[in-house]
Amino acid sequence: MKLSAKWLLLFILVSLYAAVIGGLLYYNMFKLVFDKKLQNEMVEMVRFRAPNLVQALSERPKGEASFREAEIMKDWRRNDDRIKNLVYFNYDGSIRWHENTKFLGMSYSDYNNQVGFDSNAVAQAIRDRAPRAAMFDNGNYYDMAIPLLAKGNTVAGVVNVTVSRAEAKSWVKGSMVRYAIGALLMMLFIGAGLYLFVLLHIVRPITSLKDSIDTVSSNNLNLNFPSRSDEIGDLAHSIEGLLGKVGAELSEAQNSEILSVEKEQKWWKTILAVAVPKGARALVIDENNNILYTNFELNAAADKKVHLLDIFDGRQQDLIQIIGEAMENPTKVFRGKVVNNNVAYLAKAVQLPDDGGKNRMLLVLEQEEENK
Repeated sequence: MKLSAKWLLLFILVSLYAAVIGGLLYYNMFKLVFDKKLQNEMVEMVRFRAPNLVQALSERPKGEASFREAEIMKDWRRNDDRIKNLVYFNYDGSIRWHENTKFLGMSYSDYNNQVGFDSNAVAQAIRDRAPRAAMFDNGNYYDMAIPLLAKGNTVAGVVNVTVSRAEAKSWVKGSMVRYAIGALLMMLFIGAGLYLFVLLHIVRPITSLKDSIDTVSSNNLNLNFPSRSDEIGDLAHSIEGLLGKVGAELSEAQNSEILSVEKEQKWWKTILAVAVPKGARALVIDENNNILYTNFELNAAADKKVHLLDIFDGRQQDLIQIIGEAMENPTKVFRGKVVNNNVAYLAKAVQLPDDGGKNRMLLVLEQEEENK
């Protein structure tokens, strides 16, 4: 997989991970904020009317709600569609107001037995002298109990409100949708910017460096890559240094090979001058059947390699047979008659022992007596 594709995949995975974690965080934060807002609105609604209600409760602690109190309760139910149920209690737990008049004056326990409370929020509010809220019905509603406190911080009564969370859930959903859209746009903008940066400053320079390296050969060790001041430029500089070392070593190896060939030719010149009879032609052949040295002049350029078959007719089966037998049986001398340019020769061939990877064959051609 390409570097840009790997980076893109990694960015997507990291972004999705961050978006999911952030989504969970924001979901709980939105839920807390909007639920708290809903609860505070209910508490403030009761507290705004609390002085009137506490006064009425002080004047008549037990019994049914007065006309004014009843109007307040009805007004809350009419003007706020989030309120699904409302019960007004006296300090002793008896019902002071209910939209169903048959429950008026009923005790807390009797109402709980007949109808049932959605939670124990009322009992907690009386005990703690503070508003309490409990979620029920799979989070669709809050059962809220708001105590009405008289002098001495005593509970004069309790307002029990069943509030729908539909609006709060809608706010949370809308906020999460906006969060998702914002996160997606941020991912796109940041991802596009980073991708362009990676493409322009990393991927393309590396591709250009690769193309420059592909043009390097043994004949051309120059790295055609523009100078850069970043890490890729440092890498290119190191490659140029390596190519320089390789070029120097190749040049040294070529010079050593030339010197070695010249030295070997001098060595063969001395050996053949002593070992080969006068008038005989001697050829030293390498492992590729190229002529390495002769004791006679060849009609060929000095820097051009001459193959053995360039001198002898390719149809010289006798010569080929002698050379083949000599190659298969090193150090043994094989003889035979050959004709070249209408001249008959007695040929002797011997494959010399391998000397450090150098395979050499010595071929000596002696002209027969009747041709001299």
